[in-house]
Formats: sequence, C-alpha cells, structure tokens
Amino acid sequence: MKRTGLTGMLLLISGLLIAQEILTLGKAVEIGLANNYGINIAKNNYQISRNNASPGNAGMMPVISANAGYVKGLSDAKVNVVTGSELNNTHANSDLLTAGVNLNWTLFDGLNMFITYDKLKKLEDMGEVGFKIEAENTLAKIIAAYYDIVRQKKEVAIIQEQVSISLFRLELARLRYETGSGSEMEYLKAKVELNADSAALQNQQTLYLNSKTTLNDLLSRDVNTGFEVRDTILISYILTYDSLRSSMRLANRNLILANKNKEVSLLDMKSAHAQQWPTLDFMTAYSYYRSETEANFIQYNRNFGPTVGLTAAITLFDGRNLNRQYKNAKVSLEISEMEVRQLESRLEAHLARIYNDYRNELRMIDFEQENLQLAAKNMDIAKESYEVGSISSLQLREIQKDLLNASTRLVTAEYTAKVSETALLLISGKLIH
Repeated sequence: MKRTGLTGMLLLISGLLIAQEILTLGKAVEIGLANNYGINIAKNNYQISRNNASPGNAGMMPVISANAGYVKGLSDAKVNVVTGSELNNTHANSDLLTAGVNLNWTLFDGLNMFITYDKLKKLEDMGEVGFKIEAENTLAKIIAAYYDIVRQKKEVAIIQEQVSISLFRLELARLRYETGSGSEMEYLKAKVELNADSAALQNQQTLYLNSKTTLNDLLSRDVNTGFEVRDTILISYILTYDSLRSSMRLANRNLILANKNKEVSLLDMKSAHAQQWPTLDFMTAYSYYRSETEANFIQYNRNFGPTVGLTAAITLFDGRNLNRQYKNAKVSLEISEMEVRQLESRLEAHLARIYNDYRNELRMIDFEQENLQLAAKNMDIAKESYEVGSISSLQLREIQKDLLNASTRLVTAEYTAKVSETALLLISGKLIH
C-alpha cells in the first residue's frame, strides 16, 4: 500500500471517530434496561404474576352472577287428567320469563384458599426475582460488550502504531535502496511487512465495527447506529473475597429464587394436606319466575324471592389420590432443599474461581504496564539505532513485535479483569440494587 493511501485511510477513520457521538457506559445501560427485549419480556411475565396474586384468584372471594331469560313458544297441546278434564289446543301460546342474582362463597376448605393465596404471592415474588435476574444478566452482557468495544478500539490504535513504525522502516529502506546503501531485498521485505500490518489493521477495524453491532443488538436498537466510546477501561481494586461471599449468600438472586421455589414446594405440601378437610359453601339467591301458557291447566304462574343455604362436603375415598399428592409434594420439597444446597455449593466454587482470576488479572495488569513501558522505550532506541544502521531490519521487526505483544497483552488483561469484576458483582448480587 502506498503511503498516501494508508495515510488517507487513517485520516478517514479518525474523522469518522470524531464525528460520532460519545456513548458512555451509563447511557448504554440506560438504553439497554429500557429497550432490551429479554428484559421487557421478563417484566411482562412479572406483571402477569402480580395480576394473578389476588384473593379472588385464590378462591377467597364470593362469586356473584346474574341471569335472565325469556322463552316464547307455540305448541299443539293435548292434556287429559284423572278428573276427566281435557285440554286440547292446537295453537297454544306460552311465555316464560326468569331472572335472578346468585352468590356462592366458600367459607371453609381446610384453609386451602389461604395457602393458595400465599403461593400466588410467592410466585409474584419469584416473577420479580426472575425479572431482576434477566436485568442483571443483560446488564453484565452490556458491560462486557461495551468494554469489548473499548478493547477493540485500543487494538486498532496499537496496530495503527505498528503501521506507523512499518512506514518509518519502509521509508528508510527505500532511501537506502535508492542511494545504493541498502538492498532491494530489504526494501521489498519492508514493503511486504507493511502490507501485512495494513491488512491486520483492516481486519481489526472490522472486529471493532462488529463489536459495536453486538452492543447495538443488546440495546435493541438499529444495529447500524453509529457511536464512539472512550478508550479507558475502569477497574475496581477494592473487591474483597469475604465481602463478596457474604453478599452472595444474602443477595444472589438465583439463590433467592431457589429458596422461593422451596417455599412454594412447602405450600404445595400444605395444600395437598388441606384438601383432605371438608368444605363448607354458602349460597344465596334472589330469583324471579313467571310463566304464562295456554298449554296447561295452570295458565299463569309467578314467584319471586330470596333463598339461602349452606352446603358441606367431604371426600370419603378418592382412590388415595390426595395421599399420593401429599407424598409427592413432600418429595418435591426435599428436592427443592437439595437444589438450594447444590446451588450454594456451586456458587461458592464459582465465586472462588472468578475471584482467583480477578486477582491474577490485576497482577497481570501491573506486570504488563511495566513490560509495555520497557517495550516502548526499547522501540524508541531501536528506531534511532536503525536510522544510523547499527541494527538490522530483522532486529527492528522483532522489537516491533515485542511492542505489539506487550500492548495487546495489557489490553487483554484490562478487559478480562473488567469482565471478572462484572462477574463478581453479578454473583454477589451487587450489580443491580
């Protein structure tokens, strides 16, 4: 690639970066929490569980209904009674009008209605926890995607520096070749390696653009939305294992959800037991009835008024199904308790692994920062030495690779430390309060 063409491409990239808006992490999180489809689906499911958690849905409230009806008929009627009377009407008209209001209310069902209401409230709580879990996981993905963009941007800058060094090397090789103090082979090799660095820059730029697409997708907005990020990865150095572990046991929402599920299993067992008790229902109604007919000796009949009653019922034998349900609910409770203990064990191990990675990555950052300073200083010395001809182009290239590797390792260490930090906050329940 010619120098003018490469310089033009770098200037174009820089111009695009300047023209685009700066998207902060806080703004990205705000957009994601508002727009993300997964979060909104979980929010709507939570709303359904809130709607379901009502006394009426638990069977605690009376059911009131009203009815009315009107029937008109025309019939061929013939009636004989034992007294010898006879009715014969081939066009007998009839009218029937009914209306009524009914109330049915379960007064006692072994307290099952109260158990059901408690279960609905627990399911509402689980819906809220599920919504927060989705929000937490999405937030963690947004943070990782945002800082991946920062990482890819830093990688672009690193490779741009490599291109600049290769341009420097190519210019000197060209001058030496044209003046007869250098070989054509060295000049061509410098050109080939500049082309390789330029190709690497192009590939890195594509990775950078794709990382933006990933974040836009998480934010549930047009994936081609242009934006720019700052080039700093902020890392917390104050996370301690004991504090994280204590918070995890209290605030980890997957653990909270598992405990809620255990509580629901306990209520299922109580519900199965409650169904063995008798039920007592109260009913009252006010009804109106009027009948007019030419097809009967009683041609007019009307009555209206209230009725009140109690109904008691108990299941004497159901093939031992209630007993089976109770035993299964008891087993389900034991399973839920084991699942809680299993999750606690897995979270403990997961936290320990992540924290070990986090501490190691912080040490790697310190190490790679020092290593990068040494590599950069060595690169400055190497460029001066190459200008005066005291080192070969091969030596310059090796030192250039050392600088590239040191820069890349530092950026990788910063990014992985940030991802581990986010994972620690997620597992400890501190990512969203």
